[in-house]
Amino acid sequence: MAFSAAQKHLFYTEIAKLLEAGFGIRAAAQAMLDTRLPAGQAGLLKEMDRDLEAGKSIAASFGKDLPAITSLERSIIGAGERGGRMAQAFQHLADYFGLLAAARREALQSMIYPLVLLHLGVFVGVIAPALMSGEKSVVEMMIQFALALLVLYGICFVVWLGIRALLRTATVSAQVDAMINRIPLLGKARRSMAMARFTKVYHTCLLAGLSMQETVGSSAEASRSGAIREAGRKMEETLKRGEALGPVFIASGAFPSAFARSYATAEEAGGLDKDLARWSKVYEDDAARGAKALSATIPKVLYAFIVIFIVWTILKIYSGYFDVLDQLGD
Repeated sequence: MAFSAAQKHLFYTEIAKLLEAGFGIRAAAQAMLDTRLPAGQAGLLKEMDRDLEAGKSIAASFGKDLPAITSLERSIIGAGERGGRMAQAFQHLADYFGLLAAARREALQSMIYPLVLLHLGVFVGVIAPALMSGEKSVVEMMIQFALALLVLYGICFVVWLGIRALLRTATVSAQVDAMINRIPLLGKARRSMAMARFTKVYHTCLLAGLSMQETVGSSAEASRSGAIREAGRKMEETLKRGEALGPVFIASGAFPSAFARSYATAEEAGGLDKDLARWSKVYEDDAARGAKALSATIPKVLYAFIVIFIVWTILKIYSGYFDVLDQLGD
């Protein structure tokens, strides 16, 4: 069962609150089950409790059969468990999904008026010419309008599938990832979100005392960025040779230059944990601002196209009307 970002935000916030108060993970799960959770979340906690009773780890028990639990969640929970920082790990997840929920909420709210205007534009484009010609009945006009909407929905659905496929490809292809990141506003928001995921997992793994090899691999995987994953493979090779990662961060081109330089100096100074905590907050804020900017811009672009379509339709109607008058005058 899939959980929305808003549901995950509340879910992880409650777990983090209970763990911070001193509850064990099983006691926290039971306390949450007593609050009448939604069926999907209750099932997840019950299954986790059964697996923990059987001696499995939290990371292995948590949502093991749910595709809705992402690699980011598994990485952060696993790192938090191994480092004894479960409350902080779940709070990281709560903050991240809170950011996603807010961004999606703003995007949906900003699309309401453009969608209303889009339907109005289709109505004007279909009904007005039919009324001017007087050749069709009301039923025929409404059928034509319904068919036009079906075509519009079909086109939007195909475009949506194409965009999803492209974004999915960008998670494993550095070339596609770089291409999308060049798109104004969208690219900046994607880069910030990928860096927020990368730095959150990296910071959690550092605090948990995981090996640098595992830290780099888990963070690159959780970033969902093809470019960062490719850089992660180079970093793993660098670690095998016993060399510092700072030069790889700088030379890879997958990371913002300010972050790469900061990582290199923090690595030299031995302050990576504090540096990653700071950058995690920076990119979380950048991602929120980028999502807001994108949510404000997309409706404006749609407004422009829809208004142009409506104006073109009106001009077309009046052009046909004047043609009729000319014919009558002749």
